[in-house]
Amino acid sequence: MKFHLLKSAVLRLAVVVLLLIFGVFFLIRLVPGDPATIIAGLSASTSTVDSIREDFQLDRSLGNQLLHYLTGLPRGDLGISFGSRQPVVKVIFENAGPTLQLAVVSLLFIGVAGIGAGLAFGALSRTRFAASAEIVFSVVAGACNAIPHFLLATVLAFVFAVTLQVFPVAGDSSLAALVLPAIAISVGPAALIARLCRVRVLDVLESSYVTAARSKRLGSAQLYATHVLPNALVSAVSMLGVVFASLIGGAVVVEQVFSRRGLGSALVEAVLLHDYPIVQGITLVVGIAVVLVNFGVDVLLAFIDPRRGAVQ
Repeated sequence: MKFHLLKSAVLRLAVVVLLLIFGVFFLIRLVPGDPATIIAGLSASTSTVDSIREDFQLDRSLGNQLLHYLTGLPRGDLGISFGSRQPVVKVIFENAGPTLQLAVVSLLFIGVAGIGAGLAFGALSRTRFAASAEIVFSVVAGACNAIPHFLLATVLAFVFAVTLQVFPVAGDSSLAALVLPAIAISVGPAALIARLCRVRVLDVLESSYVTAARSKRLGSAQLYATHVLPNALVSAVSMLGVVFASLIGGAVVVEQVFSRRGLGSALVEAVLLHDYPIVQGITLVVGIAVVLVNFGVDVLLAFIDPRRGAVQ
Protein backbone atom coordinates (compact mmCIF):
# COMPACT_ATOMS: atom_id res chain seq x y z
CA MET A 1 0.00 0.00 0.00
CA LYS A 2 2.72 2.46 1.01
CA PHE A 3 4.73 1.75 -2.15
CA HIS A 4 1.65 2.18 -4.33
CA LEU A 5 0.80 5.54 -2.73
CA LEU A 6 4.37 6.79 -2.99
CA LYS A 7 4.70 5.69 -6.60
CA SER A 8 1.39 7.32 -7.51
CA ALA A 9 2.35 10.57 -5.76
CA VAL A 10 5.77 10.76 -7.44
CA LEU A 11 4.23 10.07 -10.85
CA ARG A 12 1.54 12.72 -10.42
CA LEU A 13 4.05 15.22 -9.11
CA ALA A 14 6.36 14.63 -12.06
CA VAL A 15 3.54 15.02 -14.59
CA VAL A 16 2.19 18.19 -12.94
CA VAL A 17 5.63 19.78 -12.64
CA LEU A 18 6.49 19.09 -16.27
CA LEU A 19 3.13 20.37 -17.53
CA LEU A 20 3.40 23.52 -15.44
CA ILE A 21 7.02 24.23 -16.34
CA PHE A 22 6.55 23.93 -20.09
CA GLY A 23 2.87 24.85 -20.37
CA VAL A 24 2.98 28.07 -18.34
CA PHE A 25 6.36 29.08 -19.80
CA PHE A 26 4.99 29.13 -23.34
CA LEU A 27 1.37 30.12 -22.65
CA ILE A 28 2.23 33.29 -20.71
CA ARG A 29 4.42 34.38 -23.62
CA LEU A 30 1.48 34.09 -26.00
CA VAL A 31 -0.28 36.93 -24.17
CA PRO A 32 0.02 40.09 -26.31
CA GLY A 33 2.34 42.75 -24.94
CA ASP A 34 6.02 43.35 -24.27
CA PRO A 35 7.13 43.13 -20.62
CA ALA A 36 10.01 45.53 -21.21
CA THR A 37 7.68 48.18 -22.64
CA ILE A 38 5.24 47.75 -19.75
CA ILE A 39 8.03 48.09 -17.18
CA ALA A 40 9.62 51.11 -18.86
CA GLY A 41 6.36 52.86 -19.71
CA LEU A 42 4.91 53.86 -23.06
CA SER A 43 6.88 57.11 -23.12
CA ALA A 44 10.25 55.41 -22.57
CA SER A 45 12.91 55.58 -25.24
CA THR A 46 13.85 52.62 -27.38
CA SER A 47 17.26 52.39 -25.72
CA THR A 48 15.64 52.17 -22.28
CA VAL A 49 13.31 49.40 -23.41
CA ASP A 50 16.20 47.52 -25.03
CA SER A 51 18.25 47.85 -21.84
CA ILE A 52 15.43 46.39 -19.73
CA ARG A 53 14.93 43.60 -22.24
CA GLU A 54 18.63 42.77 -22.00
CA ASP A 55 18.63 42.90 -18.18
CA PHE A 56 15.91 40.25 -17.99
CA GLN A 57 17.27 38.22 -20.94
CA LEU A 58 14.14 38.90 -22.96
CA ASP A 59 16.33 39.58 -25.98
CA ARG A 60 17.35 35.92 -26.07
CA SER A 61 15.56 33.12 -27.91
CA LEU A 62 12.76 31.19 -26.21
CA GLY A 63 14.95 28.10 -26.11
CA ASN A 64 17.70 30.01 -24.34
CA GLN A 65 15.23 31.51 -21.84
CA LEU A 66 13.75 28.08 -21.14
CA LEU A 67 17.20 26.55 -20.62
CA HIS A 68 18.13 29.33 -18.19
CA TYR A 69 14.87 28.75 -16.28
CA LEU A 70 15.35 24.97 -16.13
CA THR A 71 18.95 25.20 -14.89
CA GLY A 72 17.85 27.41 -12.00
CA LEU A 73 15.04 25.14 -10.76
CA PRO A 74 17.24 22.47 -9.11
CA ARG A 75 18.82 25.25 -7.02
CA GLY A 76 15.42 26.62 -6.02
CA ASP A 77 15.99 29.66 -8.23
CA LEU A 78 12.64 30.66 -9.74
CA GLY A 79 14.01 33.84 -11.25
CA ILE A 80 13.73 37.56 -10.55
CA SER A 81 10.46 39.50 -10.70
CA PHE A 82 10.32 41.96 -13.60
CA GLY A 83 8.28 44.44 -11.55
CA SER A 84 9.80 44.44 -8.06
CA ARG A 85 13.20 43.03 -9.12
CA GLN A 86 13.05 40.74 -6.08
CA PRO A 87 13.62 36.97 -6.13
CA VAL A 88 10.42 35.11 -7.00
CA VAL A 89 10.88 32.84 -3.97
CA LYS A 90 10.82 35.89 -1.69
CA VAL A 91 7.67 37.25 -3.34
CA ILE A 92 5.93 33.88 -2.94
CA PHE A 93 6.84 33.62 0.75
CA GLU A 94 5.62 37.17 1.41
CA ASN A 95 2.23 36.46 -0.18
CA ALA A 96 1.71 32.83 0.88
CA GLY A 97 0.83 33.68 4.49
CA PRO A 98 -2.41 35.64 3.83
CA THR A 99 -3.57 33.02 1.31
CA LEU A 100 -2.90 30.18 3.77
CA GLN A 101 -4.84 32.05 6.47
CA LEU A 102 -7.77 32.40 4.09
CA ALA A 103 -7.53 28.71 3.12
CA VAL A 104 -7.53 27.51 6.75
CA VAL A 105 -10.56 29.61 7.73
CA SER A 106 -12.33 28.52 4.55
CA LEU A 107 -11.66 24.84 5.27
CA LEU A 108 -13.12 25.25 8.75
CA PHE A 109 -16.24 26.82 7.28
CA ILE A 110 -16.51 24.12 4.62
CA GLY A 111 -16.13 21.36 7.20
CA VAL A 112 -18.70 22.75 9.62
CA ALA A 113 -21.26 23.91 7.05
CA GLY A 114 -20.80 21.10 4.52
CA ILE A 115 -20.72 18.14 6.89
CA GLY A 116 -23.35 19.69 9.17
CA ALA A 117 -25.79 20.30 6.32
CA GLY A 118 -25.18 16.84 4.87
CA LEU A 119 -25.86 15.15 8.20
CA ALA A 120 -28.92 17.29 8.94
CA PHE A 121 -30.64 16.84 5.59
CA GLY A 122 -29.66 13.18 5.48
CA ALA A 123 -31.36 12.68 8.84
CA LEU A 124 -34.45 14.60 7.67
CA SER A 125 -34.83 12.13 4.81
CA ARG A 126 -35.97 9.56 7.38
CA THR A 127 -38.75 11.79 8.69
CA ARG A 128 -42.12 13.00 7.41
CA PHE A 129 -40.38 16.15 6.16
CA ALA A 130 -38.31 14.16 3.68
CA ALA A 131 -39.91 15.53 0.49
CA SER A 132 -39.75 19.17 1.57
CA ALA A 133 -36.21 18.78 2.88
CA GLU A 134 -35.03 17.28 -0.41
CA ILE A 135 -36.49 20.18 -2.40
CA VAL A 136 -34.93 22.80 -0.11
CA PHE A 137 -31.58 21.04 -0.14
CA SER A 138 -31.52 20.66 -3.93
CA VAL A 139 -32.39 24.32 -4.52
CA VAL A 140 -29.95 25.74 -1.98
CA ALA A 141 -27.08 23.42 -2.88
CA GLY A 142 -27.63 24.04 -6.59
CA ALA A 143 -27.62 27.80 -6.08
CA CYS A 144 -24.46 27.65 -3.97
CA ASN A 145 -22.68 25.63 -6.65
CA ALA A 146 -23.83 27.93 -9.45
CA ILE A 147 -23.03 31.37 -8.03
CA PRO A 148 -19.62 32.67 -9.18
CA HIS A 149 -16.99 33.62 -6.59
CA PHE A 150 -16.78 37.15 -7.96
CA LEU A 151 -20.52 37.79 -7.75
CA LEU A 152 -20.90 36.37 -4.25
CA ALA A 153 -17.84 38.25 -2.99
CA THR A 154 -19.14 41.51 -4.45
CA VAL A 155 -22.60 41.06 -2.89
CA LEU A 156 -21.15 40.14 0.52
CA ALA A 157 -18.79 43.12 0.44
CA PHE A 158 -21.58 45.53 -0.52
CA VAL A 159 -24.13 44.25 2.02
CA PHE A 160 -22.03 43.43 5.09
CA ALA A 161 -19.00 45.70 4.64
CA VAL A 162 -20.26 48.80 2.82
CA THR A 163 -23.96 48.98 3.81
CA LEU A 164 -24.15 47.36 7.25
CA GLN A 165 -20.47 47.96 8.08
CA VAL A 166 -20.30 44.77 10.12
CA PHE A 167 -16.96 43.70 8.64
CA PRO A 168 -13.97 45.62 7.25
CA VAL A 169 -14.35 46.64 3.62
CA ALA A 170 -10.92 45.64 2.35
CA GLY A 171 -7.24 45.27 3.04
CA ASP A 172 -7.55 44.54 6.77
CA SER A 173 -5.28 41.96 8.43
CA SER A 174 -7.63 41.21 11.35
CA LEU A 175 -9.53 37.96 11.80
CA ALA A 176 -12.82 39.75 11.08
CA ALA A 177 -11.50 40.67 7.64
CA LEU A 178 -11.21 36.95 6.82
CA VAL A 179 -14.89 36.17 7.38
CA LEU A 180 -16.42 37.55 4.16
CA PRO A 181 -13.62 36.32 1.84
CA ALA A 182 -13.77 32.88 3.50
CA ILE A 183 -17.54 32.65 3.02
CA ALA A 184 -17.31 33.80 -0.59
CA ILE A 185 -14.68 31.22 -1.39
CA SER A 186 -16.27 28.39 0.62
CA VAL A 187 -19.94 28.34 -0.35
CA GLY A 188 -19.46 26.28 -3.51
CA PRO A 189 -17.15 23.63 -1.99
CA ALA A 190 -19.35 23.45 1.13
CA ALA A 191 -22.35 22.64 -1.07
CA LEU A 192 -20.34 19.89 -2.78
CA ILE A 193 -19.32 18.38 0.57
CA ALA A 194 -22.93 18.62 1.79
CA ARG A 195 -24.17 16.69 -1.27
CA LEU A 196 -21.60 13.93 -0.81
CA CYS A 197 -22.22 13.63 2.93
CA ARG A 198 -25.99 13.53 2.45
CA VAL A 199 -25.70 10.72 -0.10
CA ARG A 200 -23.35 8.86 2.23
CA VAL A 201 -25.73 9.31 5.16
CA LEU A 202 -28.63 7.92 3.11
CA ASP A 203 -26.55 4.89 2.08
CA VAL A 204 -25.50 4.20 5.66
CA LEU A 205 -29.03 4.58 7.06
CA GLU A 206 -30.29 2.03 4.53
CA SER A 207 -27.45 -0.44 5.15
CA SER A 208 -27.95 -3.83 6.76
CA TYR A 209 -25.66 -3.14 9.73
CA VAL A 210 -27.62 -0.02 10.66
CA THR A 211 -30.84 -2.00 10.41
CA ALA A 212 -29.31 -4.59 12.74
CA ALA A 213 -28.22 -1.84 15.12
CA ARG A 214 -31.74 -0.41 15.18
CA SER A 215 -33.13 -3.86 15.97
CA LYS A 216 -30.88 -3.90 19.03
CA ARG A 217 -32.51 -0.60 20.08
CA LEU A 218 -29.34 1.40 19.63
CA GLY A 219 -30.12 5.06 20.34
CA SER A 220 -30.15 7.59 17.49
CA ALA A 221 -27.30 9.62 18.99
CA GLN A 222 -25.09 6.56 19.38
CA LEU A 223 -26.08 5.32 15.92
CA TYR A 224 -25.01 8.57 14.30
CA ALA A 225 -21.82 8.80 16.35
CA THR A 226 -20.64 5.25 15.62
CA HIS A 227 -21.88 4.66 12.06
CA VAL A 228 -23.15 7.75 10.25
CA LEU A 229 -20.63 10.43 11.22
CA PRO A 230 -17.46 8.38 10.49
CA ASN A 231 -18.75 7.51 7.02
CA ALA A 232 -19.69 11.13 6.34
CA LEU A 233 -16.20 12.22 7.38
CA VAL A 234 -14.65 9.75 4.94
CA SER A 235 -16.68 11.30 2.11
CA ALA A 236 -15.58 14.79 3.16
CA VAL A 237 -11.91 13.86 3.45
CA SER A 238 -11.95 12.20 0.02
CA MET A 239 -12.76 15.58 -1.55
CA LEU A 240 -10.10 17.61 0.28
CA GLY A 241 -7.82 17.66 -2.76
CA VAL A 242 -10.57 19.01 -5.03
CA VAL A 243 -11.64 21.51 -2.37
CA PHE A 244 -8.08 22.76 -1.88
CA ALA A 245 -7.65 23.34 -5.61
CA SER A 246 -11.00 25.16 -5.67
CA LEU A 247 -9.94 27.39 -2.77
CA ILE A 248 -6.73 28.40 -4.53
CA GLY A 249 -8.65 29.17 -7.72
CA GLY A 250 -11.24 31.16 -5.79
CA ALA A 251 -8.52 33.11 -3.99
CA VAL A 252 -7.45 34.62 -7.31
CA VAL A 253 -10.84 36.34 -7.58
CA VAL A 254 -11.75 36.92 -3.93
CA GLU A 255 -8.44 38.53 -2.99
CA GLN A 256 -8.99 41.04 -5.77
CA VAL A 257 -12.52 41.93 -4.62
CA PHE A 258 -11.46 42.45 -1.00
CA SER A 259 -8.08 44.01 -1.86
CA ARG A 260 -6.26 41.33 0.12
CA ARG A 261 -2.61 40.55 -0.30
CA GLY A 262 -1.96 36.95 -1.28
CA LEU A 263 -0.86 34.56 -3.99
CA GLY A 264 -4.07 35.13 -5.93
CA SER A 265 -3.73 38.90 -6.14
CA ALA A 266 0.01 38.58 -6.81
CA LEU A 267 -0.73 36.20 -9.70
CA VAL A 268 -3.32 38.52 -11.26
CA GLU A 269 -0.97 41.49 -10.98
CA ALA A 270 1.85 39.47 -12.52
CA VAL A 271 -0.31 38.42 -15.48
CA LEU A 272 -1.34 42.03 -16.12
CA LEU A 273 2.29 43.20 -15.95
CA HIS A 274 3.56 40.24 -18.00
CA ASP A 275 5.82 39.35 -15.07
CA TYR A 276 6.75 35.93 -16.42
CA PRO A 277 8.89 34.70 -13.48
CA ILE A 278 6.15 35.46 -10.91
CA VAL A 279 3.46 33.71 -12.98
CA GLN A 280 5.68 30.68 -13.52
CA GLY A 281 6.77 30.52 -9.87
CA ILE A 282 3.31 30.84 -8.30
CA THR A 283 1.66 28.32 -10.65
CA LEU A 284 4.49 25.84 -10.10
CA VAL A 285 4.37 26.12 -6.30
CA VAL A 286 0.57 25.93 -6.18
CA GLY A 287 0.53 22.94 -8.54
CA ILE A 288 3.02 21.07 -6.37
CA ALA A 289 1.00 21.96 -3.26
CA VAL A 290 -2.19 20.55 -4.82
CA VAL A 291 -0.44 17.27 -5.67
CA LEU A 292 0.99 16.98 -2.14
CA VAL A 293 -2.42 17.66 -0.59
CA ASN A 294 -3.94 14.91 -2.74
CA PHE A 295 -1.17 12.56 -1.64
CA GLY A 296 -1.89 13.41 1.99
CA VAL A 297 -5.58 12.73 1.39
CA ASP A 298 -4.78 9.30 -0.09
CA VAL A 299 -2.62 8.41 2.91
CA LEU A 300 -5.25 9.61 5.37
CA LEU A 301 -8.02 7.68 3.60
CA ALA A 302 -5.93 4.52 3.67
CA PHE A 303 -5.95 4.73 7.47
CA ILE A 304 -9.51 5.92 8.16
CA ASP A 305 -11.27 3.90 5.45
CA PRO A 306 -10.45 0.18 5.81
CA ARG A 307 -11.98 -0.69 2.44
CA ARG A 308 -9.73 1.77 0.62
CA GLY A 309 -6.72 0.61 2.56
CA ALA A 310 -7.43 -2.98 1.56
CA VAL A 311 -7.66 -1.99 -2.10
CA GLN A 312 -4.40 -0.06 -1.95
